[in-house]
Amino acid sequence: MAPQNYPRPNQSYPQQVTIPSPQQMQQSIPSPRPDMMAQGNPQQHVQRQQPPVPQPLQPRFPLPQQARPTIPSPQQQQHHVPHMIKSQQFHQSQPHSMSPQAQSRPLQAMSPNPLHRSQSQASVSHAHSPSQHFDTPAVLTCVADDCFRAAHSAVQDLATSLDQAAMNEYYKLIATGLGCLEAALALNKLPARAEANIRLRYATILSEETDNLTEAEVALTKGIAVCDKTRLTDLKYCMQFQLLKVLHRRNRKAALVALDKNISEATTYKAVDWVYAFRFLRASFHLQSGNPADTHAMENLRNITSLATHRGDHAIAVLTSLLEGIDHLKSRKEDSIVRVQTCIAQAARHQLDPSVHIPQIEVLTLLLDMACSLQQKAPQVAMQKLKALQFRMDELVQTSDWDQMRDELLLPLKRQPNSSSTVTDDTKTIIRPGSEFNYIVMSFVTKVHAFVLAYVLSGLALLYHGSKNEKLLEYWTEALNMLARSAPAAHSLPMAIEQAKWRSEVGCYIHTLTALISATRTHWAKVQDCIQKIEALRPKPRAERLNLLVLYVKGAYYQGTGDLGKADEIFSDARFDIAEPSNASPGSTGTAPSEMALLAALNRIWIMQKPSRRDDQQTTELLEKVRPHCADHPDIDIRTAFNLVAASIETDPPQSIQTVKRHISTGLKFAQAANNTQLLSVALNLMRSCLFESVVGDQAVKSAKAGKAQAAKAGNLLWMSVGEGMLAQTEEMQGQVEEAERLRADGTAHANEAFVKPQGV
Repeated sequence: MAPQNYPRPNQSYPQQVTIPSPQQMQQSIPSPRPDMMAQGNPQQHVQRQQPPVPQPLQPRFPLPQQARPTIPSPQQQQHHVPHMIKSQQFHQSQPHSMSPQAQSRPLQAMSPNPLHRSQSQASVSHAHSPSQHFDTPAVLTCVADDCFRAAHSAVQDLATSLDQAAMNEYYKLIATGLGCLEAALALNKLPARAEANIRLRYATILSEETDNLTEAEVALTKGIAVCDKTRLTDLKYCMQFQLLKVLHRRNRKAALVALDKNISEATTYKAVDWVYAFRFLRASFHLQSGNPADTHAMENLRNITSLATHRGDHAIAVLTSLLEGIDHLKSRKEDSIVRVQTCIAQAARHQLDPSVHIPQIEVLTLLLDMACSLQQKAPQVAMQKLKALQFRMDELVQTSDWDQMRDELLLPLKRQPNSSSTVTDDTKTIIRPGSEFNYIVMSFVTKVHAFVLAYVLSGLALLYHGSKNEKLLEYWTEALNMLARSAPAAHSLPMAIEQAKWRSEVGCYIHTLTALISATRTHWAKVQDCIQKIEALRPKPRAERLNLLVLYVKGAYYQGTGDLGKADEIFSDARFDIAEPSNASPGSTGTAPSEMALLAALNRIWIMQKPSRRDDQQTTELLEKVRPHCADHPDIDIRTAFNLVAASIETDPPQSIQTVKRHISTGLKFAQAANNTQLLSVALNLMRSCLFESVVGDQAVKSAKAGKAQAAKAGNLLWMSVGEGMLAQTEEMQGQVEEAERLRADGTAHANEAFVKPQGV
């Protein structure tokens, strides 16, 4: 089905590396995160006498999990030189702007012992005194960078364990680095660009690693004033960009107002590169809001598309069309699939432009297209999209255009004649300068994680196509293996925590899919194992929809193993509540319940068919509550399940035979259209049970045989037992006693096997 070179499960991934250290598909198919971080690099500085260096700042501990510390002002600390940098590391970290004399004697110049310093100075001539060649700001920024680098070296392990002692050491290093930057800023008459770079670096670390947002705003505001005074337009835009991110953490509305002002200013001065950057920042804010498909978010993306199309920046136009499609997919509205397909078609208009042939964008297009087909429950179309996705992923195995652990996307945009003053090496974390093009730098999933997502969707496509479970489980197992050994580099602890959350949620989703597939085959030991692995995940997944799916799996597990009381308790959880249709305002359908809530209600109805749990009144009320949501639900499987449940329940008074026939016929038609072997098996066996009970004739035999054959194809032991039992009854009525006994024995064996409980249940 796929090209031979496609890295199939159980094959080692090429060139795996081990790294010592999660922005709107959300929510279903994952999407790029256009959240950029501005950081400045220290430049050459003038030589100054050494000022006192502050003692490492002590953050306030203990910290709750995933919390940032509040670091006290450096002026409140005593001053001494930090002693955690080894001499070898110190020499290697010296900037090239330092003189050879300063590089040869850094420790003497920084020695806190006056006697030691005087002896060192006496041993050399006055012309070669270290005080004349020692670049204090550069040394302080070097020490700060070493502290940050040491803190970030094991940040991935810390993000997973959140060990309190390790976090204390981590924040001590961060505080020491911030103290060094603060000391560098305290020097008088720093060059303007050097001061602006240090302030930008200081504010970026302070805002990303701590909750000292006010101090970060003050540092950025002072830096912007310096840039205005000295006309450092590039660093001014960088600081405005970072200031907006800080402001968004405190006040979202104020950040959006300030962002509009910055966009207007950049448009007035024709700084098109920064218009793009600010608009993409606004798009990331909308993604974080939880409502990415609102009017303002869509308008912002369309403005970017319009500007990019007008200027010929086709790669940007393609990406914004795909982002708009992802937002529509997350909205889950009735026409969302049509809107997504429209966005994909708009992106395809530029496929002949070489500048849009970027591996990340091509993979994102294929993943979004595949998700559309899966959402439509179109198995044949999904298989065609799967082949296209596998073919492109085969090519990416051999290409070097996309590094395995590279987590950034570079979008080319045509250089402006006046862009040399607004786009420099100091802006390279947001906009990277180039010869023919400048490049907008955006966060994106790594190549390894793209393969993980491709494996997950490949398994879903094979599931809808009716492939054997063993094949699709291999894809998901390989996705889990790749996920466990591929943590990209992180530039801060909060960033590493977000990445760990993303990996945990993807792993939880794969385990949940595996549990659901195993439940359809009555492999309850495997279901139990998946539930235990989900509970052992660190950090715990916090996505509401994902946790609801896990809760449903637990209910299905208890129902399948015969603990109907525990299953009914789980399915009655308040998170599965369905609002009364009458509570909605006139002319409004209200908020639609989730698929999990509807399925939980349908499971409760079937549980109440057991004679000892029979409750006709509650059954009728629950059925009428879900009817308005299920009868015309956009998901064809929900409509199928509802019709089959409605046809099978016993009520007082009983349903008419015409009503039963209508529900079975509708459910059978929907199951065939969706190629759902499990629901098709249920429909055929229900048809035999409801319409051909105690009927003699060829039609009854054909119906019973069809139900048995479809149950065997679905692989559910319990329904295989039901089908064999009904066929045995039909054969016995036809006079085939020996065949009936054989079928009844097989059915009993399958039933016993289906109810074998895992250990500990």
